[in-house]
Amino acid sequence: MNLHSLDAHEGLDFDRHVMRLRDEVNSRLGVVLPESSPERTEVRSVMRYGLMGPGKRVRAILCLLVSEAAGGVGRKFALDAGCAVEMVHAASLILDDLPCMDAATLRRGRPTTYRKFGDALAILAAIGLLNRAYEVIAEHRHTDDRIRTAAIQVLTAAVGTNGLVSGQEIDLNQSHAGADAGCVEMLNWLKTGVLFSAAAEIGAIAAELEPDTVDAVKRFSKHVGLAFQTADDLIDQEAATQSAGKDVLQDVDKPSLVSLMGNEAARRSCYEHLAKSRAALAESNLDGAVLNRFADGIFAHLTRR
Repeated sequence: MNLHSLDAHEGLDFDRHVMRLRDEVNSRLGVVLPESSPERTEVRSVMRYGLMGPGKRVRAILCLLVSEAAGGVGRKFALDAGCAVEMVHAASLILDDLPCMDAATLRRGRPTTYRKFGDALAILAAIGLLNRAYEVIAEHRHTDDRIRTAAIQVLTAAVGTNGLVSGQEIDLNQSHAGADAGCVEMLNWLKTGVLFSAAAEIGAIAAELEPDTVDAVKRFSKHVGLAFQTADDLIDQEAATQSAGKDVLQDVDKPSLVSLMGNEAARRSCYEHLAKSRAALAESNLDGAVLNRFADGIFAHLTRR
């Protein structure tokens, strides 16, 4: 499908395209993390359980859409790099659900990894997924070393103490006392925004875009990630466990835009971030209609009740 023709087709064609991308990502994930391995250890099965459960794959899809919006340059690498981002995301969820973290029992409509396999195997699976993610990028021998190195640098930065690690620590220790909207937005950036930004930036790197365009893409994805996290917090407050596919009311004792400002104000914040994402994307030379529709679509899905 020519993505530049999507404006003439309402949202249905775009939705179908996203579904095809999701299927492509899921298929590729099964290839880069196959069921059998020479080691024949149980941890490989646990890794697949945490990775292959039902998921939206929005981060990998975002990586692919950035590449496609740039004309499809580097798309094969963007697919594998997007799978690597999904592995990092899955590893973060496994760790986030542990009893010493959020003690969650349900994830993506199934028992959380530690509930099914125990804490030790869950931790080992998360470590395995993180390392396999970097390996998948490094193995892409037909891609220039410069691009592969840059992608790994972006992903490792998103995981580390300037990203997911610090976000989880703050999430564990932060209380409502002294919290304000600025603190919550920083937490949302570290918990969610950094990985959205990494996925989009890697797609831009794969397409060999100019630095100014890469910067615009990063700002676009930052605001999409912030909207996504607030929408997820709305789900935690408003949705039933069955429809959410995970434990709800997990964050009642933690500050969020929902708890600080109320549901409707938090919803307005989502729309404000989406407006900022459009403004950032307008500064690039990419197909803004496609990426804006992606941003609108994930928010509409998350807040559909």
